[in-house]
Amino acid sequence: MASSTIIEACKSRKRNRKPFVFETFATGNSIDGFSGPFKDNIRMFLQEFANIEDYTVAGFPIWSTWLISNSTGAVFPLYTIEETTQLSLQPFCDHCKFSGWGHHYVSKRRYHLIIPANEKWEKPLGSDSFEIGTHVLHGLIHCNGYGHLLSINNGVVNGDSNLLSGTDFMDFWDRLCTIFKTSFYLKLKNHLCYCYDYHFGRKISVNDVSKKRGMDLRLLHGVAYGQSWFGKWDYRFGRGSYGVTEQKYEIAVQFLSSLGLDKILNDFKKDIPKRMKIKQIIGTHRELSEVPLITISDLFQFMLAFKSKAPFHSKMKLENSDDCWCDPDIGEKNRPISMDTFVNLMANNDCRWPARRLEFVLIVIVNLLKENQENVNRNYGMTRQDLRDEARKCIGDTGLIDFVLKSIRCFQLGNQIIRRSINPNTKLLEFTIHEAATKEAESVRFPFLDMDSGCRWTERKVKKAAEFILKILRAHNGDGAMSRQELRDKARTTIRDTGLIDYVLKSLNKSMLGNKIIFRSKNPSTKRIEFAFEDIVDASRVDNIELDFNIDQDLEYLYETVLLSYPGSDSVSLATRVVLDSKKFVKKWKLENQESQIMALTCKVLPSFDELESELTRPLSPGVVVYVPPWITIRELKGVAQFALRDTYCIMQNFVVTQIGGLKGIEDKRMLSCAVGRDAHVWVRGRGLDLDTELRYEGGPIKLKVDCICGARDDDGERMVNCDACQVWFHTMCSGIDDHEEVPAVFLCESCRKLLI
Repeated sequence: MASSTIIEACKSRKRNRKPFVFETFATGNSIDGFSGPFKDNIRMFLQEFANIEDYTVAGFPIWSTWLISNSTGAVFPLYTIEETTQLSLQPFCDHCKFSGWGHHYVSKRRYHLIIPANEKWEKPLGSDSFEIGTHVLHGLIHCNGYGHLLSINNGVVNGDSNLLSGTDFMDFWDRLCTIFKTSFYLKLKNHLCYCYDYHFGRKISVNDVSKKRGMDLRLLHGVAYGQSWFGKWDYRFGRGSYGVTEQKYEIAVQFLSSLGLDKILNDFKKDIPKRMKIKQIIGTHRELSEVPLITISDLFQFMLAFKSKAPFHSKMKLENSDDCWCDPDIGEKNRPISMDTFVNLMANNDCRWPARRLEFVLIVIVNLLKENQENVNRNYGMTRQDLRDEARKCIGDTGLIDFVLKSIRCFQLGNQIIRRSINPNTKLLEFTIHEAATKEAESVRFPFLDMDSGCRWTERKVKKAAEFILKILRAHNGDGAMSRQELRDKARTTIRDTGLIDYVLKSLNKSMLGNKIIFRSKNPSTKRIEFAFEDIVDASRVDNIELDFNIDQDLEYLYETVLLSYPGSDSVSLATRVVLDSKKFVKKWKLENQESQIMALTCKVLPSFDELESELTRPLSPGVVVYVPPWITIRELKGVAQFALRDTYCIMQNFVVTQIGGLKGIEDKRMLSCAVGRDAHVWVRGRGLDLDTELRYEGGPIKLKVDCICGARDDDGERMVNCDACQVWFHTMCSGIDDHEEVPAVFLCESCRKLLI
């Protein structure tokens, strides 16, 4: 179907702009009938799910599909622009060239799928819509099915509570690519026969240059998880810059991920300030974690999980495992936190509900658990679903209820302890309430022990003295603050070393005992130094305590200090450079099983020997996919393949299919199912390739000759310079030219310079 026909069909339909649900759009059976190749599916999508707009972008038609988010209530558009290549000011595709697809024939059409920046949701798209990095979502897919994700979660206005996350938009993009059936990757066993075994795998590329707080996420997530952030959606290494191969990338990621934390501390022993800071960060998060943190990968995973509220084993939360179903008199690892602390943690973790609403929900939950306990007269718990249903009777916001229930591990309100655990019999989440024991174990944390490596006392001796002083202070806690002199005098009854006492008192500020923190301050009335316990409720009182509030700073410090500035080792810096030079990632989709009455065939043109020798010197372009019934003849397949090829590639505008099969054709009268296997790849031969058109290859008419010392043999998108003697291209970085330097007026490569000497 021609584009003009689509436009006419869309204009003839009078449809309202009722939005589709964003979270379920393009999932399961929400979109039916998309059983063809991408070029047909996108047309059906525009007909059935989009409205033609009354304006154009750069002269190209635009459709809109409106979406509504159930989770945020935001209503926003998905725009689709159909760009006709022959009318475009930029008919070639640099994204294909830099992804290694520059040998693809130029597709006749490419489709831009755009969700604009949120402040432009109610405005028409402007002439700058094709610019990269200005949209929340921007994907480009050629009509042959190969595509590129150009931007994700850009154009964000900070502070917009209706904004969805980058993960939400990536999920949406992944669903669209799946239902559209984007392109197919073929791996041939033998190119001399007319039918081959192959592996279907549609490809979408992404150039991962995403950053957060100055950190390249492909490096941060590579070290933490062994893959880029896009790896969560199965995007894998596609192509590296500066000669980086997949093998080099995997070795570099494995090497960095396995760096031991103790080794890092040892390697920084000559830089005392940095070592002290790194030791403090490691110690803080090891104290929080219930599982050992051995490598930098373990540490990064824990910190990122803590930051994103992902499940993890923490001493500040109830361990989320079956062993939580146990007697109330449990050990330190399941010690509850106070409700004030719990509310504060939730409210300070990018929560969109105020603290007072969180506290109200918790009180409702506690009362419901009490009522349930009284009714059954036992310590039976309530399932999550039962508790949710009861809470909905007095709380209308189900999203708020779900958030609080998901966040609960173990907290205490008064003398009641509320726990979430898994019932070992039903395997269901349950919430229980019971009275607190008269005395529970409390963890102690002294931050100064992680910082001061020049202390003249052993760590064991200092810790023992500090614990005794805390015992004195705790016994005095009911009488308010305790002066330094009084605390010092009582400590001297047991600790004879006054120098050690003075050292501990000087360093004790912001140490923690359970859910309380020790503050050292000057009494404005008496002008004396005093010590007092306070609950951790107001985060502003705990200045720069990494325990709860400085995950971002910790990550940034480790990123810059360990990954970018590792001392005395070229191995770490080289491995880091390899990961940073790996920006292009690709996802491949497998072809789903088709209906039993339909065959999916990939028809790929095999030019003549003369054309291959003189004109079409690059690797052959991908073929086109056609879906046909098995009972048609080879003659009928010729017509189907001819139409699909003409509809896809500019070079095949007037192509005539004369033969199905490679060197030896198949008779026209044979039935397809008797000549070709299901889902096969077949060669197509013919005449009429437009070898005079400039629109031949997506990479452009000129293929640079690249032979850089780093091993690169193709243009990878990095800055390059041309040798004026041999006309070979080299990376400026590999040639000793910094990025901020101008390229010299005359440049000679190393080989040519040697010839002139």
